[in-house]
This record gives sequence, C-alpha cells and structure tokens, in this order.
Amino acid sequence: MPRRKATWDGKSILTAILISLLIAIFVPYGFVSIPILVIIIIHQTLLRLIFRGPSKRSRVLSEPGWDLVHTINDGVDVYGFLNFQDQEADLVVFIHGWQSSSEKFIERMKIFNDRGLHTFAVDMRGHGIAPETAEWTAGKVIGDVKAILASIDYSKVRNVHFYGHSLGAFVCLGMQHERHHGLWKERCATVILESPMVAYSPIMEEMSGKISFLLPLLKKWAMKGFAKIHPEIVGLEWKDIDIPSWGLPNVPILLLQSANDRRLGRYHYDLLMDQDVEIHPHLLESLTHSKNRVNEERDDLIRKWIDEMIL
Repeated sequence: MPRRKATWDGKSILTAILISLLIAIFVPYGFVSIPILVIIIIHQTLLRLIFRGPSKRSRVLSEPGWDLVHTINDGVDVYGFLNFQDQEADLVVFIHGWQSSSEKFIERMKIFNDRGLHTFAVDMRGHGIAPETAEWTAGKVIGDVKAILASIDYSKVRNVHFYGHSLGAFVCLGMQHERHHGLWKERCATVILESPMVAYSPIMEEMSGKISFLLPLLKKWAMKGFAKIHPEIVGLEWKDIDIPSWGLPNVPILLLQSANDRRLGRYHYDLLMDQDVEIHPHLLESLTHSKNRVNEERDDLIRKWIDEMIL
C-alpha cells in the first residue's frame, strides 16, 4: 500500500475477495475467512466514507480580471485565480467551502478590489477547476494553498489577509499552526471567517449517523488514516483536528456568522468565541450559510473592516 494512502484500491480489495474465496473452498475450516473478509470490506467502506471527496462541483471562475495561476504540489495540479492591482497593495486570499468554488467569491472579491487590494482565490481539490483526489483531507488542501502562495510574486504585496467561508475557514485556521511557514504567514495581518467550521469532531459525529455507536472505532480508524496520509505530522491526536490545537491566528479576526446557520449551527461559533484570541464577532440575522453571494449587512461590515483594519 502506498505510504500516503489510508484505503485499499479496487485491485487490492478484489485480490482479498479472491484469496478468501479460495481459502473457504480449498482449506479445511477455511470458511472462517469469510467473516474476516466482511470485516475488511466494512472497514474499507467506512474509511472511504471518512475520506471521500465532494460529490458535485460548482462553476469554474471565468470572470475577466482574474488570471489563472497554476502550480504542482506533490504531483497534484493546484489552481488559483489572481487579480493584481497595478500598485503595491495588501493581498486577500480566499478559500471557499465544501462543494463550492472560487467563482462564488466574485462579488465579495470585488469589494476588496474596489478598495485597491489584490485578491487571490484558490480552488480546493475536487472543487472548481481542481483535479479529484483519491482521499480528501483538509491537510492536503493546506499543502496546496501553501504551494500556490509560494509560487506568486510578492514584490507588490504588503500584508496578506485570509478570507475563509465554512470549510475554507477551517483551512485558513489550520494554516496558522506553527508547523506551517512561508512569506504569506510572516505578512499575515488579519483573518476574516464567514460562518466558519473550526472543528472536525462534530462533522465526524454527523457522518456516523445511524452507526454512532461505532464512533469511538471510527475516530480510531480516522486517526490511523490521517497518520498514513500525512506521515509528516508526528503524534497526531484527536484533539488536534479541533481548535485550538488545529490552529489559531495571533492577528485580529473578523467573524461574520449566520445567526440562523442551518448547516453548522452555533457550535463552531461558540467554540471560536471561547478562544483567547482577538475576535470582532457579528451575528447576522440576514446572512444564510450559503447562497449568499451578496448580503448588504455582511458586505457593509467587510467594507468597514477594510477601511479600519487593512487600509
């Protein structure tokens, strides 16, 4: 099995099925191989569910003014969309949410562009223009974002700011962990989080559904899978995939939270508010978790943040 892979491929599973059948047929008491095979298949099926990628894609950004940027991270193509101003300015990096794409950020990016700022949106693996990945993790996306940020020219960039929505916020926070380095981090000045996901634990609980009684076992399998996919992270524990261990910035945070978030609820907001960091929180009654390309209440707060904290 490849070093950075948690699940078996189809060939390996078919081989296991064939061997089990042969043992059951030709070896005395070989029928015991059948229940073992069933356990293996269940294990592999659940692992695939844990590390599955998005089931659908949003549109690819094709707006005039944004140039396609490409780099490669560990053999995988990484794509972003860059709008550089002619003059020196701050750069705002946008990370979208699950089954979304950079295209969803056009209206929000234009708010920053209109204030003279550079904007750069990155498509996660399996989203927008980015290629599929066999096993999806936020850790892979963090590696991709770091790689593409390292590929751009910073000669006209002063400070760097991050804007993450939902799962994109989880990526933005994870990049703040001390294990991650780069010019983007040295110049990081503020972080904007919109209806953020800040912990993986409740997502795993939601995924377990009717087999929640297996949650302790699923957590154990998930951590072993994470360790195989990301061997560079030594001593990974379950607490490390939730804040504060996952990552927190030491710069001001603008928190724009949907007051009636039907996707993530208030758990993530409350957990973030409990942290010892500088947060400027706003609970917005008019803001929905998604389908919110334009929201006057949120957009006015963004403009105010730009004027008071960025410019």
